[in-house]
Amino acid sequence: MSKLSEHSETILETDRSFDPSPASLEARTRWHALWASWLGCLFDGLDASIFAIVLYPAMSELLKVDAHSTVGYYASFILAAFLVGWALGGLVLGRLADQIGRVKTLILSILVYTIFTGLCALSQSWQEMALYRFFVGFGIGGELSVGAIMLSEHWKGSQRLHALSFMATSWGCGYFAAGLLNWCLGDLSWRYLFAAGIVPALLTLYVRLKLKESEDFKTFKRYREELKRRVHLTEEDRAFLSEPLKEILGRENLRALIVVVAITSSGIIGYWSVLSWVPAWINQLTQSAAVYERSLASMVMNAGTIFGAASTGFIILRLGRRATVALGLSLTLICCQGLFLTCRSFGMPLLIWLFFCGFFSIMSAVTICIYVPEIFHTRLCGTAFGVAFNIGRIFGAVAALASGQLIVAFDGSYARAASTVACVYVVGIVASLFIRRTSGEPLSGLPCRSEPNRKPAFERQTIESA
Repeated sequence: MSKLSEHSETILETDRSFDPSPASLEARTRWHALWASWLGCLFDGLDASIFAIVLYPAMSELLKVDAHSTVGYYASFILAAFLVGWALGGLVLGRLADQIGRVKTLILSILVYTIFTGLCALSQSWQEMALYRFFVGFGIGGELSVGAIMLSEHWKGSQRLHALSFMATSWGCGYFAAGLLNWCLGDLSWRYLFAAGIVPALLTLYVRLKLKESEDFKTFKRYREELKRRVHLTEEDRAFLSEPLKEILGRENLRALIVVVAITSSGIIGYWSVLSWVPAWINQLTQSAAVYERSLASMVMNAGTIFGAASTGFIILRLGRRATVALGLSLTLICCQGLFLTCRSFGMPLLIWLFFCGFFSIMSAVTICIYVPEIFHTRLCGTAFGVAFNIGRIFGAVAALASGQLIVAFDGSYARAASTVACVYVVGIVASLFIRRTSGEPLSGLPCRSEPNRKPAFERQTIESA
């Protein structure tokens, strides 16, 4: 048994001696982690989608123009700024989650995106809006990663699949809530929607009072602090203290990372450079403010997202991770082409296509949230999520700018630009073929290089203690 295994066993034994009811405490912590993650991502979805749903009226007012080609061109810069902020926030906050803990990082991310969403309501120019949306993206960047990591550390076996699927419904609920807010407040002003985005700050109180770090993370943190005090370190100790980013980009992990980045990138580009143009497209189709139509379309699409996220865990159990990703991306591509190439007016066919776009587009993201903790160890997981999801957001920012140029090139046609960019889903479909089989459980310890098919002793101890 390695030194790390012996040390972790001692820590776990000591912890048990002071906890009269570890099973009860773990159950409470598990549910607090689930609800904190769900609520955090719900408000993420709300604040992330507000700009998309008010894109045309907001940009028309800030730019003082009505031309869709002009609105689309400048809106693409704001979408790009948001995605770049999201990417940087995910990288920084994901790394921070491995250092200071998941709970503190979660609180920080919520405060940042809440404050800057409120400031969006005060924007007087498109440049000011772009700056605020950059920081909204930065705050949101760590939320999904930290939530997925926490649930993977607290929930085990098939329960983890369903817990992560349930967490993913929160994004659809957040998008749905944005549509509902627009329905209620859109006739007054788009600024009221951003002002409503301040509400998530209240969530930090719940997180601060109720949420605790997982035993997996606390054990690693103690061991890491002890190693830093040692004068002489073994090769295993030095590996444990190594820079996570360097290890993730190393030869052993690079192939898996490229596969995940290709899948997440296609999904991110597909949403933010394809589906995010739907509200502005509806303005174009109806030749009106279309507050009701944009609100209804958003709620229908995100009802599909909610059902799709909730179903993904069951689909994975039946089909596996590889097939679920391939199926979700393939059907999203078909639905996007059907939506943008066949619909010429607002009506039931458009809403049906949107529902299924929402249903299938979320499946790959949920599956990757389940898959990443199965191929990267706990001490690497925050950094791995930051890299895996947020390199895709950089690509998404570039694609958003390109789609803005396409809208201009296609004489203001959002539909033609979106159907063209939707072909990016093919990249994710091809990458899904390289998803490898896993044990179905998160990796909690150091890799056992001498016996690659055998779980490390530390990992077994951690799983048994949960």
